[in-house]
Amino acid sequence: MQQIKFYIVDVFAIQKYAGNQLAVFVDLEQKLSDEQMLQMTREINFAESTFIRSIEDDGSFGVRIFTTEYEVPFAGHPTLGTAYILAKHLDKKRSTKIVLRLKVGDVPVTISNPQELEESRFTMQQAQPEFGASYSAETVSDAFDIPLDYFDVSMPIQDVNTGLPYLIIFLKDLESIGNLKLNPDKIEQFLKQEKLFKSNNPRGLTTNLFFVTRETAEKQNSYHTRMMVLEDASIWEDAATGSANGCFLAYLLKHDNPKQSVIVEQGFEMGRNSILYLDGAMKENEYILKVGGQVVPVSEGMWSI
Repeated sequence: MQQIKFYIVDVFAIQKYAGNQLAVFVDLEQKLSDEQMLQMTREINFAESTFIRSIEDDGSFGVRIFTTEYEVPFAGHPTLGTAYILAKHLDKKRSTKIVLRLKVGDVPVTISNPQELEESRFTMQQAQPEFGASYSAETVSDAFDIPLDYFDVSMPIQDVNTGLPYLIIFLKDLESIGNLKLNPDKIEQFLKQEKLFKSNNPRGLTTNLFFVTRETAEKQNSYHTRMMVLEDASIWEDAATGSANGCFLAYLLKHDNPKQSVIVEQGFEMGRNSILYLDGAMKENEYILKVGGQVVPVSEGMWSI
């Protein structure tokens, strides 16, 4: 029976069993079919799994990312978690930069201290954002069945995409964000109506929901967030979402201040506390979007195929 190596890491975590889980499979001989990669992702049942498929002539690494539903062109914590595995096990030079060749394009990841990976901050620069439609609090309140007084109406609700699309929604406090209870049928109805669902969205992707409040659980942090995704007709929560935070950073640069350096907490409601560092600037309509955090190794083994 053939086997391939795999690793499990926690991303945007400062200790094991926090942050967002990721399985990374090393498949340099490209033994796996698309269907097998999807099946393996469903079997391990994390939000995403990644597959390292090649070492390119220029030193970059070909990587594919799967959710339990389909392959995606980009995702944040899988990018950083895979970069950690590449730096630890495949990059003999101990470089300060690893480049992942994803479906969205080449994504560079910088490493603050390649000699001490467990203490390093891994930081990716995301693609230029696309800003989609904006919605009123009244519209989203009615569509999602969220009380109107939960919303922070000083900030717009807007669709933003840097590789994966998110609807950025500001709520007024921790109580409001903690009390969220979403109905998947109503969410799907809204997404289909607005052409934000995978079956009628030109991107072929479902827009996810990113809720934000300025009130935080830990005083040193800038924002408290939750990310909700509609998959398999159910609402799932993600513990730490690099792609969503990249979109959120672009949103802040556009609507708040053209220079940002903030700390985001996520996953607290799930008991998987996650910390993400966002640094960005906007100059002449060009966005610099950097999202970083730490990666903690959890386990490794051989997977039978």
